[in-house]
Amino acid sequence: MAQTRVRRPDRRTAATTAAILTAAEQLFTENGFHTVSMDAIAAAAGIAVGSIYHHFGNKERLYLALVERALEVNERAMAAAYGDGRTPVEELVAAGDAYCRFHAENPGYFRMIALRVLDVPPGDLASAVEQRIADKVETLVGQLEDTLRRADAVGQVRCPDPRRTALFLWGCWNGVLSLRLRPDRLALDDTELREVLAIGRSLLEQGLLTR
Repeated sequence: MAQTRVRRPDRRTAATTAAILTAAEQLFTENGFHTVSMDAIAAAAGIAVGSIYHHFGNKERLYLALVERALEVNERAMAAAYGDGRTPVEELVAAGDAYCRFHAENPGYFRMIALRVLDVPPGDLASAVEQRIADKVETLVGQLEDTLRRADAVGQVRCPDPRRTALFLWGCWNGVLSLRLRPDRLALDDTELREVLAIGRSLLEQGLLTR
C-alpha cells in the first residue's frame, strides 16, 4: 500500500503571514482599523500588497485572522498554568501570572481582546469577532471558576461563589493591566506594572490561604 506523504507547511508562507500579522497588529493598535490601509500594512511588513490579498483576501479577514492568532497564543499561555502536579490554589496563582504576563508582554493583544478599544470591521464580521472573543473569555473565566470550586472542595480555600470570584479576579487583572495605557500621570511603566502585579499576586495568595 502506497504511503500518503504529509505535506509540510511552507516555511516561506508561514514567514510571510507572520510578518503581515505582526505589521497589522502594530498599525491597528496605533491607528485603528479604519485608518490603516493595506498599502501601509504591506510597507510595514516589507512585502507587496498583493501578497496580503493572496493570503487573507481583504482587510476584514486579516483583522479576524489577527484576533484568532491573539486568542490562540493567549490560550496556549493559559493552558500551561493548569495541571503539571499543581494544587488548585497553585493553578489559580499560575493562571493569574500567565494572564498578566501574556498581556503585559503583548499590549496590542490586550487592547484587542480584553479592553475592546480598537475599531472593528463593519457588518457581519464585527459580530464574528465579538463572538470569538466572548467565547474565549467565557472559557477563561470558566477555568478560573472551576479551579476555585476544586480548591474549595478540597478545603484549600473557602469560596462560596466561585463564578463571581472568578469574574472579580479577571476584572482586577484587566484593571491593573489597563493602567499601562493611561494617557496621564497615573500610567504605569513596565517596571511599576510588574511591581503592582506582584503585590496583587501576594494579596491573592494570602487571601486564598486564609480560611
